[in-house]
Amino acid sequence: MSDKIEIGNVVSMISFATVVRTGSFSAAAEELNCSKAAVSRQIARLETSIGVKLLTRTTRQIALTAAGQEMYLRCARILDEVNETSQLMGGMLTKPRGELRVNAPVVTTLFRITAMIPQFLRQYPEVRVHLNLSDSKVDLLNGGFDIAFWFGDPYDASLDFVKLRSFEMVVCASPEYLKQHGKPKDPADLKNHECIMETHLFRPGEWRIADDQTVRVSRGPLISNSVRTSHEAALAGIGLAFLPRFVVADDIASGLLVPVLTSDVSAQLALYLIFPKAHYQLAKVRTFVDFMSAAVTNEPVATRPINAAAHTVKKRVAAITRKAASAR
Repeated sequence: MSDKIEIGNVVSMISFATVVRTGSFSAAAEELNCSKAAVSRQIARLETSIGVKLLTRTTRQIALTAAGQEMYLRCARILDEVNETSQLMGGMLTKPRGELRVNAPVVTTLFRITAMIPQFLRQYPEVRVHLNLSDSKVDLLNGGFDIAFWFGDPYDASLDFVKLRSFEMVVCASPEYLKQHGKPKDPADLKNHECIMETHLFRPGEWRIADDQTVRVSRGPLISNSVRTSHEAALAGIGLAFLPRFVVADDIASGLLVPVLTSDVSAQLALYLIFPKAHYQLAKVRTFVDFMSAAVTNEPVATRPINAAAHTVKKRVAAITRKAASAR
């Protein structure tokens, strides 16, 4: 016996189960949106295919044979499964529900993405989010993910994307590094410095510091696909790093990192949601895109001017000094 599924037989089984349930060929034809003759042909096809008689027909009624009774028990389950699947799929397109697999770069935890997801779940309690934190490019089509956050240009032309917002970039280093190596005089001078290369945001060995200027950076003790690793390396004095300002704003304000080439760096780094084209039809994906578009746009980011941040730190230090003096 062949294991190949006979699609025609499945259709015939559905027709047979509908005839039995409705009690007539006419009622079954109306429910299946076809002619009475078409339903009759499906029943005859099924009986021929399995080699037994399923129905006995009179002018007034139909009756099941013994084989027909056994067949109906199984065909009714098939019909129920078809109806349930149809309702489920229809619901997935109209109401957010089911598991939503999301990939996000680790650095998004610094931008409160992980705090926004519980807010989404409170609003859509029938969705279950499976969040994977990875700075690597994930294969959305074959990797089982519904959607991903991505910094920088979308990497797959077959995907749809929504731009959430852009972030200011900054070249920075620790005071210890700058004391030992000095500050770069201009972008071309970066080739003479130790540069921490981050491959998640940009192509290896390249820093796009402005829309019309990309600088080659070939020296450096560390290459990583992790923004967080690059951040930690900069704090440790390993070299210069090129990072989103929101990642390093607190360190700059406290003096742990110092921005350089401030008049030359004007690059903006875009944050996108990327997803396979067909996935936007799913309500769980569509509502996630809409929710995050509003949440990320309205999320405040620490992008205070450096001078203002330094002024705030000085005011705090002065206040602490005054308080200590008055206590003596």
